[in-house]
Amino acid sequence: HNCPVRPQQIPFSQTFESMAPTKRPATTAAGPKAKKAKIAKGPSVAKQCKEIGRAMKDAEGYPPLVVKIISENLAVCLGDYKEERHEFQASVASMAEKIMASIKVSIEAKIKESEETLAKADTEKAAREAAVEETKKLAEDTAVACAAAKQEFTTTEGELKKAQEELKTAKKEQKVGDAQSVKEEAKKGKLESTINSVFVPCKEGALEKAAITKGISELQKLGKELDFDTALLTSLPSALQKDPASRGTFDNVVVTNVEDELQKRLAKLKETLAEAAPAREERASKVASCAAAVEALKVKLESMEKASKDAVAAAKEAEGKSKAAAKALKAFGPEIKATGKALKDAKDSLEDFTSGALTSFTELLNRTKPLPEPEVLAEAAPEAPATAS
Repeated sequence: HNCPVRPQQIPFSQTFESMAPTKRPATTAAGPKAKKAKIAKGPSVAKQCKEIGRAMKDAEGYPPLVVKIISENLAVCLGDYKEERHEFQASVASMAEKIMASIKVSIEAKIKESEETLAKADTEKAAREAAVEETKKLAEDTAVACAAAKQEFTTTEGELKKAQEELKTAKKEQKVGDAQSVKEEAKKGKLESTINSVFVPCKEGALEKAAITKGISELQKLGKELDFDTALLTSLPSALQKDPASRGTFDNVVVTNVEDELQKRLAKLKETLAEAAPAREERASKVASCAAAVEALKVKLESMEKASKDAVAAAKEAEGKSKAAAKALKAFGPEIKATGKALKDAKDSLEDFTSGALTSFTELLNRTKPLPEPEVLAEAAPEAPATAS
C-alpha cells in the first residue's frame, strides 16, 4: 500500500527563525577588513526572555496555552532588532506587549482595590459595629416574641383541654337530664302512632277482620303499659270487632272510655314534656355553647401553632444574623491587616515587575540596530630607503 507522505513538521521557533532576514557579511572596498571596537553587552537576550516568560505566567484573562506559546518564542521574536523583524515576529511581539500591559494593569488594580479598602476602613468598622448592635437587638426582640408565642400556644392548648372537658360534662348532664324526657317522647310517639294507625281505623271499622284482631291486641298491650282499667281492656275486643252501626250502648261506652284514656295519657305526656322542655333546652344550649368554644379554640390553637413555629424560625434567623455580624466584626482587624500586607505585596510586585521583566521587555521590544562603528584603517608599511646603485 502507498502510505501518504506527511509534510515535515517544523517547530514554531524554527518557523520564526526561517523568517528572519538573511544577514550579509560586511565588506569594505578599502582593502583589509576593518576592526570593530568592543561594546559592553547587558544581560543576554535569552536571559531577559526567560525573565519575561516567568512574569507572563501571572497573566490573567488569556488562555494558558497561548501565553505558553508566546513566552517560549520570545527569544525568536525579540532576538532580532526591531527593524529586522518579520511581520509575524512583530505580531507575536505585539501580543506579548498586550499581555505584559495586562499584567501591569492587574497589579495596579489590586493596589487600587487595597488602597480603597484601607481608605474606607473606619467607615466599614463603624458599619459592622452598628450591624452587631442592630442584629443583637433584633435577636433579643425575636426571642421575646418567640417566648410569648410559645406561651400563648401553651395557654390556648390548656384552654382547649378545659373546654373539651366542659363539653364532655355538658353532654353527660344532657344525657342524664334528658333521659326521662327521651323515654316519654318515645311513649308519646308510640301512643300517637297507635291512636292514628290502630285505634281510629278500628273505631271507624276501616280495617279487615284480621287487621282489627291484630290492632285490638296492640291496644290491649298498650293499655296494660298505660295502666288502663282491666275490665275496660277485657271489654274492648267485643266492642271493636263489631261494625260501628252494630255496636250497642255498652260497646260505644267502652270505645269512648278507651279513647278518652288514650287522649288523657297523651295529654299527660305532652304536659310532662312541656314542663321538661326549658331544662332540656338549657342543657342543649350549654352543649352547643361548649362545642362552639371547643371549635373556636381548635382554630385558635392551629393559628397559635403556626405563629409559634414562625416565631421560632424568626428567632433562629435573627440569632444567625447576630452571630454573623459579631463574626464579621471580629474578623475586621485581621482583614485590614491582610489588606495592608496585600497592598505592600502588590506594590513590591509592581516594583519588581516594572524594574525587571517589563523593563527588559521594553528594551528588547524597542531594540534597534546600532549605528556602524567607525572603521580603523591599518597603518601603511613604511617605504624602504633607496639604496645606492
